[in-house]
Amino acid sequence: MTKAQIKDIITKIHFYLLGFALLNFTLKNTIEISLNYRFAYLITTLIYASGIILFFWNFKPFKKRVIYFSIYFITPILTLLFWLFGGIFFGLLASIVLYPIYPKEIKVENDKIVIYNKYKGFMGACCPYEVTEKKFWLLENKIMEINLNESIDFDKASLKTKNGNIELKVKYNKYEFGPEISVETDTIIKIKTE
Repeated sequence: MTKAQIKDIITKIHFYLLGFALLNFTLKNTIEISLNYRFAYLITTLIYASGIILFFWNFKPFKKRVIYFSIYFITPILTLLFWLFGGIFFGLLASIVLYPIYPKEIKVENDKIVIYNKYKGFMGACCPYEVTEKKFWLLENKIMEINLNESIDFDKASLKTKNGNIELKVKYNKYEFGPEISVETDTIIKIKTE
């Protein structure tokens, strides 16, 4: 194989994966069914890795292809600048470019339900969580979002099935304004899966 053929193969793989990821994103936001998070994250990582490779392979100033592939090269540079210098400007830029590739944090899961900490960016609101139900082996169905405006301690959380429904029992510190008292609160959230 020649270099041109390898470059063409990597370019085709990149754009096929990009189309697949855009389809997954569209389905996730319209009918709330998407690929398993780990598989979708693998696809996104492959898109960015192939984008960086193709940036160096197509490097010719002021060409349309280089401008497109420079997005994949600029992302780690902006993240490095934010890490080195901090500040709101680099934080906002890093939040924008990291949104598609920032990994979701799995807070708690069982054989049927997964609860993720949603990425809201550098200056996002506190503590939104996304509850998804595993469908088959490859898909997830978004059931609901949880936002108690407080950080939940998932080490003390329990996820139990009761009468066909799933109950999530969580503990979090609820802050009362005025005398500013922190009270630990138990909350039971019922998740309907059918």
